[in-house]
Amino acid sequence: MIAFDIVLTLGLLACAAMALTLRDRTASIAAFVVAGLLIALSWVRLAAPDVALAEAAIGAGVTGALFLRSARRIGPITGGPVGGMSASIAAALGAGGLSAALFWAFAGTSGPVPYPPLVAANLEASGVTNPVTAVLLNFRAWDTLLEIAVLAVALALVVMLGPAPVVPRALGELVLPFARIVVPLAILVAGHLLWQGATAPGGAFQAGAVLAGGMLALVLAGIGPAGERIVRGALLLGLAGLAVFVGAALAAEGLTGRFLGYPAGAEKAWIIAIEASLTLSIAATLCLLFTGPVRRPHQ
Repeated sequence: MIAFDIVLTLGLLACAAMALTLRDRTASIAAFVVAGLLIALSWVRLAAPDVALAEAAIGAGVTGALFLRSARRIGPITGGPVGGMSASIAAALGAGGLSAALFWAFAGTSGPVPYPPLVAANLEASGVTNPVTAVLLNFRAWDTLLEIAVLAVALALVVMLGPAPVVPRALGELVLPFARIVVPLAILVAGHLLWQGATAPGGAFQAGAVLAGGMLALVLAGIGPAGERIVRGALLLGLAGLAVFVGAALAAEGLTGRFLGYPAGAEKAWIIAIEASLTLSIAATLCLLFTGPVRRPHQ
């Protein structure tokens, strides 16, 4: 497997270099998406399937779609690189220096890492058997709440400061069969990832990204109701995840006296309920980041 790891590393570096240096935006974004998939595969090789799922779904898939959408708004690249060769050399030296510093910091770490044993010792009390979910939705749920708040702020900023949004015109009859197959599969896979997150790799972020892909397939195929009211409903759904999370935290404090301290014996039910709301909220947010907050036909 060493040869495979070497090829994977070289392929990742090559795709990253192409994403940064290609003058064609579409080709650069394609290289970025491939690099994201190779990063996901790298996380699999590092025995981190939860991170791999998130990278493949969000880091490569959804982010790649957002880049393509932005590239169409901006148009083709004109003029030469900003800053010239000196800026490129400075950026390369800075990135290399940062990488060397991080490598030195991690290589110099000695002794066992204390966090995994602590998680394993308290896993039964978390209500779930997946240690990643236990950390994100129980032991360090406050951090996850802040992440959802950042996502909600990003959506609000797009709504307030973004350019005049447009929704792409339906791509025609060719996309309809694809959407009719993909959308039910996306719902099933998202539901499976949501429920599986309590015991195995999965969770709200991965499920939300998959569900967002199904929603975008509906948009591109022109299936479903149109109108500003529908989009406003999606906007409210995008912000509802944060509201549910905060409400659950306050309710838990009222019941147990601890902020985000779930009642004993009901931890799993609380975690699944929060993750279900986050799945819908993340899906709506990612879809709105792609389409824009107001539905208008593209001219």
